[in-house]
Order: sequence, then structure tokens, then C-alpha cells
Amino acid sequence: MKNFILNFLNDLKRNYKTVILAFLLSFSLWIVVSIQVFPTIEKEITGVSVEAHLTDFMVQNNLQIINDINETIDIKIQGKRYDISRLNSQDFYASVDLSDVTSAGKYNVTLDVSSKTNEDCTILETNPKTITLEIDEIITKVFPITGTAPDISLPEGFYADDVTTSPETISVTGSASMLNKIERIEARSTFHGDITESTQTNSEIIIYGNNGTKIVSDKIKLSTELVTVNIPIYKQKELPLKFTINYPPNFDADSLKYTINPDKITVACPDDTIDNQSQLDIGVINLSDIKPNTKNYLTIPLPQGYKNLSGNYSATITWETENYGILDYTVSSDNISITNVPDNYNVQLTTSELVVTVTGPSDLITGFADGDITATVNLLGVSLRTGSQDVIATVQIKGSDQKCWVINDYKVTIYAAPKDGSY
Repeated sequence: MKNFILNFLNDLKRNYKTVILAFLLSFSLWIVVSIQVFPTIEKEITGVSVEAHLTDFMVQNNLQIINDINETIDIKIQGKRYDISRLNSQDFYASVDLSDVTSAGKYNVTLDVSSKTNEDCTILETNPKTITLEIDEIITKVFPITGTAPDISLPEGFYADDVTTSPETISVTGSASMLNKIERIEARSTFHGDITESTQTNSEIIIYGNNGTKIVSDKIKLSTELVTVNIPIYKQKELPLKFTINYPPNFDADSLKYTINPDKITVACPDDTIDNQSQLDIGVINLSDIKPNTKNYLTIPLPQGYKNLSGNYSATITWETENYGILDYTVSSDNISITNVPDNYNVQLTTSELVVTVTGPSDLITGFADGDITATVNLLGVSLRTGSQDVIATVQIKGSDQKCWVINDYKVTIYAAPKDGSY
């Protein structure tokens, strides 16, 4: 072995030039082969997707990206042919730098491209280098819901009241800029066709913007997708109005003419009780409250649940009294009587005379004599006390089929004392 090594070294000394030449030729050949088989190249890759990850600050302050990041970018890379020849857009991703985002607004953010593989390559270019993001605060607002039922039809004699919804409000979550564009939210009934009774239906929820256009966006979240539309259906009927005149038995009611305006109204009822109603009684007017050349007014009352579709909430009664007059008469104490005096009281009349006003046809009101007009004080139900007090006196005109009457109300003064005492 020792001899073999000595011989090899001796041969190397004698042929060192040949060995050096062979090494140089071999090294040169290796360089040529490396350049041809494993060259450094550049490659363009298109369609690299962009990713955005919210910062902790953005999450804590409800800041989100509201524009779609559907765009892709193009890159140019450099590396060995055998390293990068098989790389494509799926092997890279571009992330955005959101560290400067502190409030809502538009931001031009830089892109940072990274490789998903372990292949050795260098990113030479990105196109574009930045993208614009719209950042907005995510909020929740509560909106009232407007119920509609545009596709129902009502047979004659039926009326649809205001449509309501359950729930009456809805919470909407989304970007502040988008929610500020919402003008109203409609729940539209899915019911089609004739309807004759109150109905609850499903609905389609429609969001309208400030300009009346529909807003459709998967970035708006509703608190519920199920809203019930309530359609109240009423029966409706036209009813004549009537009222009652409170007059004494000896008065000729047919002599007093009048007109009533309106003389009828249209009423809606939530049930069938209106079917048996032929007129609507609106109240009572006392004869003593009727004066020539004046009008009386009565409110038009309706039972609970009924609706006045005509919009007339009072009626005007105009009296036909063109040839009527007014005249004052004096009723003396002899024509004022006291009835139903309690057994334990002595009562006497203090008022000596009472001036009353009479109205009626002008040719009749002048013909009354003393004693034709009387007054009665009825103490039944009156709480008497010792001393003077005023009590109501009912004034009447004698005779049958009277066409005149006394207007206004009257009182007289009496003095009462217990029977075990003295005046």
C-alpha cells in the first residue's frame, strides 16, 4: 500500500500539468452543464389572490372592510428553473397591511406577497403594489316595519283596515354608510286573491333606499327573516243618523223641523253585529237647549272596535225656525209649586218671581196669560240642609200640542228648616 501511494505521488509530480488541465476542463464542463440544465430564470404569474385579515383594533371597534376584495394581482419571480417552473398562482398569496386603519374611510394599503411553498425564489415585482379598501363601522339600527298587502281584493261591503306586522320593528346590522341609506323596510304579504275575514300571512321583506330603490346586499343582516303581516278585514255599511229630542208630553214634536248634516255615515265593523243595524243613534238634545236661528252639535259615537270611514265625527242640527221669536215672561210665586218635601223638613219658597224665556212661532208666543206658564220644584232626591239653597225649577207651558217651549235652565231659592226647630 505504501508503495502504491509513493508511485501515485511520483506520477502526479511528473504529470501535474496534465492533472491541472483535466481539472480545469472538468470544472468548465460542469459550469456549462449547470447553466444549460439548471439556469436562473424569471417567471410571471397572474391571478394571485389577495387576503385581508382584520387587526385586533379593527375587531374591537367594529371596523370592517366593506368593498369586495375579488381582485387579483400579477407577480414576477426569479429562481432556478427546476425550482420555479411548476409554480402557479395557487402557490402564492398577497396580504394587505391594515396597521394604519384607525377609523372609517378609504385606505390605499400596500401588498405583501408570500409563497406557500418551500421553493427558493425571489419576488421581483407586484402589479399593482397597492389596493384601495373602504373601511366602515359595523352598527345595528332598529327600523319600523311597514306592512302591505297589495295583491288582496275585497268583495263589495268589506273594508281592509291598516295592515300591521308582527314584530313591528326589525334590527338591521351592517356598515354605517349602508344603513344610513335605508329609508324604510316593507313586509309585503304573500297572500293573493279575495279576502273576507281578518288574516295573518307570511311576507317578503323589502328594504328601500333614500331614492326609493330596493337595497339588496348579503352584507346586511336582519334580526329575523320571518315577519307576519296582519290584515284586518271589516264589514262596512252606510247608516242613517238619528237623534232624540227630550221634550215634555204636551209638546207637538212634529212642529219642530230640522236638517242634520251629515245625515248618514259609512261605518266599518270587525264582526257581524252591523248586519242588524239600520240606523245610528247619536244622542239626545233637550228641548230647552234649542234656540231659534242657532245650531246644535252632537258627536257621533261608535262602539269599541267600529271605525268611521266617512271621517265625520260630529253632526250639525240646523233648526228651521225662520218665523220663530223669543219673549220673556214672569212667573209669580203663586205659579211655583214645591213637591216631595221630606217629612222632617219645613220648606218655603224664597223666590217671589221667576223670569223665563219662551220661544216658538212668533204668532203664538205673545198669547200666554198669567198661569199659563208654571214652575215646579221637585225635592225628591235633593239633599236639604238648614237654611237657604238654590234648587232646580222645571218650567212648563200649559195646554196640549204646544208649539212653544221654554229655553234655558232655571233655579229658585228655598229655605229649609228641620221640623223640630223654628224658622
